[in-house]
Amino acid sequence: MKKVKWLGVWLGLALLIGGAMWGMSRMYRGMFGNNHYYQRSRAYTTQDGLLNQKMRSARQMRQLTALTHGTRYTGNWSLDQAATTYHYRVGQDNISNFMGADATLQLYTTSKLMTPAKVRAAATFWNRLAGQRIVQVVDTAKRSDEVIHDAQPAKKDTSLGGQTYDRQGMVFYPQNWRSSGLSATEKADWQQAVLIREIGHALGIPSLAGGSRGTNAFDHGKIGAEVMGYWSVGAAAPKANRHGITSTKMDGAALALAALSWKRPQRLADWVFTQHPVVVHVHAGQVSTK
Repeated sequence: MKKVKWLGVWLGLALLIGGAMWGMSRMYRGMFGNNHYYQRSRAYTTQDGLLNQKMRSARQMRQLTALTHGTRYTGNWSLDQAATTYHYRVGQDNISNFMGADATLQLYTTSKLMTPAKVRAAATFWNRLAGQRIVQVVDTAKRSDEVIHDAQPAKKDTSLGGQTYDRQGMVFYPQNWRSSGLSATEKADWQQAVLIREIGHALGIPSLAGGSRGTNAFDHGKIGAEVMGYWSVGAAAPKANRHGITSTKMDGAALALAALSWKRPQRLADWVFTQHPVVVHVHAGQVSTK
């Protein structure tokens, strides 16, 4: 009888402690969000924002920044400093990434908007540009660096979503994706382009929409064909966008620079230094490369 009594006491204590922990966990999530679930790898920047100086020659750095400089509505002029001081910044702000020590970005999605098929297509886009696997779609949140998920936007927030830097993962707002006059394929390509762009940010690539902040095209409403710029579909978009997303040499150069800022720096997209560029095309969920 004594054993039964003590067993009951222990079970009661276990239930009490378990209930208290569950309540505290729920309260924490309510106050701060589910950080541990959505973002298992924290944002990372190199010391003083300096790129690895041993993996690329000075000549190669000049070649890369010549490509990322772009035009009025493409590129990012702040990246020019990478060729002279090796600082990887937008203005004076160091650029973050979510690449762990394994140099692979593991993604898990619970999003109804950004489905596993879309995430796999976006991963393939970056992997083919890189020349090796740098993005992987995993089957559990525990195995991921970050979780892609849907949420309700804050009041008066009209953004489509994007990469967060406060341990909330990659978040999208389905109710803000309003469109009219677009075909189902155009809508799918638009969503795919935004996802590719946000994964690019997770890799450490800043906006490439022109100017010193990489935002000229956004600021002036100039839709372009550069996926890390201001890519969209519709009457105001370039005709090329009706046929899907096509990578550019700028994407490869930006990726090559970003990879020098990772915890484990990588030498990627060497094809940008050759006469044979890698071109990745995504349309209606299908990925092709030439």
